[in-house]
Amino acid sequence: MIGKHFSRPGPRVMIALIAIVLLIAVFFAVRAPAIDVDTAEAVRAPLLVTVDDEGETRVRDMYVVAAPISGELQRVRLEAGDPVIAGQTIVARIKPARPDFLDPRSESEVRAQIGAAQGGIRSASARISQARADRKLAAADFERIDALYERGFATRTAHDAARAARDNSIARQAEANAALATAQSELAAARARLITPSGSNTGGGALDVRSPENGAVLRVVQESEATITVGTPIIELGNPADIEIVTDLLSSDAVRVRSGSEVLIDNWGGDKPLKGKVRLVEPFGFTKISALGVEEQRVNVIIDFVDPQKARQRLGHGYRVIVQIVDWSGDDVLQVPISALFRDKGQWSVFANRNGKAQLLAVKVGRMNNEHAQILDGLDAGTDVILHPSEKIDDGRSVRLRD
Repeated sequence: MIGKHFSRPGPRVMIALIAIVLLIAVFFAVRAPAIDVDTAEAVRAPLLVTVDDEGETRVRDMYVVAAPISGELQRVRLEAGDPVIAGQTIVARIKPARPDFLDPRSESEVRAQIGAAQGGIRSASARISQARADRKLAAADFERIDALYERGFATRTAHDAARAARDNSIARQAEANAALATAQSELAAARARLITPSGSNTGGGALDVRSPENGAVLRVVQESEATITVGTPIIELGNPADIEIVTDLLSSDAVRVRSGSEVLIDNWGGDKPLKGKVRLVEPFGFTKISALGVEEQRVNVIIDFVDPQKARQRLGHGYRVIVQIVDWSGDDVLQVPISALFRDKGQWSVFANRNGKAQLLAVKVGRMNNEHAQILDGLDAGTDVILHPSEKIDDGRSVRLRD
């Protein structure tokens, strides 16, 4: 039987095989694995740039009915939502207030005033008696002098003096009568101050406060019976169907807003956003402390609804909404998600996915909103860009789509 003879490979062949194996092992050891990424396509589509902030609805013409007089407010029977008619609906009823209790010192002072008034009455009564007697005497003297003057037995001077004395006596009696009336009034006033709340009688008179406008009750500020002063708010009225929106924007955002700008009203509770229009950007700013304790300059922007009242009939006064005021819009705009953008060497850049390889591209960015950015140069429509690129990705790195 003839066997086969195999020759052993030479040293050179063995060394070459070992080198090839080592090279293959080093290649697989240093080769970077592909990174899982998410991508989005650069597309041409409409782009809307807005100024977004929270807003609050309010009745356009709200009336705060306040107390026209001080007194006792009777319990308000109206409730929020009740309709009111101008000049007819009684929104509040105010009766005269009851007097306060007197402390011992005040009561002593009042009783002393009563004594003084009583003394004044006695003094005035005595002066009246004296003035009445003087008047009777002066009248009799004038009659005698007048009769003598008519017959030529009295001078004109004596006649004039008698007339003056009579007139003076009449005036003194009128003055004494007035002093008596004053003392009596002071006595009545002092005695009135001693009336206690339990013994007072406010009478049945009351002032009815009527609605100044047609509409509905928005809020009852003072519902329970209470003693109030002039100007105390009682009830708030308005037309809940005639509402507007007010939002306070940062002053840097307010300068971008113009009267007549379109507004999208979202997160108001309905199925779809409502449409609005800026009516007024107030020229006066104010300081507001943010939730983080930072002072901010804010400006009120007033927005009118464009949609009919039927589309927003569930909205009322003081409701929260999100307003998106249109600053710029384009119909055919090349755009990418802003999550694909990053700064590289001082300029905007993106990573494009080119057949599984990341390609660094510098781009020129135009307008931005909260989701997308306009690309003016450096990128073509249809290019896949990598979203949220991490520090592990660089130019030429292998990437693969995340499952």
